[in-house]
Amino acid sequence: MPTRRQFIRSAAVATGTVLLSPALKRACADVPRAGKVEFGIITDIHQDIMHDGVRRVTAFAEDMNARKADFVFNLGDFCVPHAHNEPFLKEWNKISGARYHVLGNHDTDGGFKREQTVEFYGMPARYYSFDRHGIHFIVLDGNDPDGKTTGYPRSINETQLKWLGEDLAGTKLPTIICIHQPFDSYEKNLVNAVDVRAILTKANQEAGFQKVLAVFSGHDHLDYVRVSDGVPHIQINSASYAWTGKKHDTYPKALIEGHPSVDLTCPYADPLWAFVTLDFERGEIHIAGRETTWVGPDPWNIGLKADDFQRNPDLSRPAISNRIVKIGATT
Repeated sequence: MPTRRQFIRSAAVATGTVLLSPALKRACADVPRAGKVEFGIITDIHQDIMHDGVRRVTAFAEDMNARKADFVFNLGDFCVPHAHNEPFLKEWNKISGARYHVLGNHDTDGGFKREQTVEFYGMPARYYSFDRHGIHFIVLDGNDPDGKTTGYPRSINETQLKWLGEDLAGTKLPTIICIHQPFDSYEKNLVNAVDVRAILTKANQEAGFQKVLAVFSGHDHLDYVRVSDGVPHIQINSASYAWTGKKHDTYPKALIEGHPSVDLTCPYADPLWAFVTLDFERGEIHIAGRETTWVGPDPWNIGLKADDFQRNPDLSRPAISNRIVKIGATT
């Protein structure tokens, strides 16, 4: 298992001159803002756990509108498709740019079906793709059951894998993938992560350039970038909290009445999200994050055990780091 120092080194930003692939040059000519595409990402708000989910999604919507984001992504664990969450969804729908959803494992809590959540959100399908400004975007659903795994389903079935391969083969555009569960080299989040990464590797090899620019994910409530099989996997931290499963005092009881699971979290005082700029002139992904403070004690002060690869104070903190990630290099 890699040490923390090795992990940080592997996630370090590349430096030096980047020669853009022909596909990135074409994308650069298609974007509206001098070779840049700007979009927002938020994930793991957990409206059905947090007492202030509406406040958090409203803050994100207002910021995205102020920035005139081209579009936005919700990477999952948003809300269940119940009528009581319509005010929450209404605030999300105030975002003026295009809005895209990814299904999270908690978006069907309470016995709901994925198809119900798809309809509630207004998604075209559980998994889908689209083109914007010379970039191909793929949204995956990592919630397929595999018939063996206990707990929440966390797999991509054969039908979806076949579709992914065909979708990648069918586009000449540089591609970004969005999914709830990470499928980088830490393979406990998606049981067939190796199979998914193999499809990306094949697509890059057949294209003759780095067709898959990056993978964005949520789910882990962590803050990192990990390069796996040559592709940057960018983990976006939760908008709301770090999960601990350890009961402790957070907000005053009167404030969280009806939200008992909040006391099993270490909440973030203010919501987190990322504003992403794809800079094709430079061949870079710029991530502008946010930082806040814990509400109450942090996970380590209530007895959560740190491990060197995933759970530690460097990765589990109330922040999304500012980063620059090199993309599309031909050498």
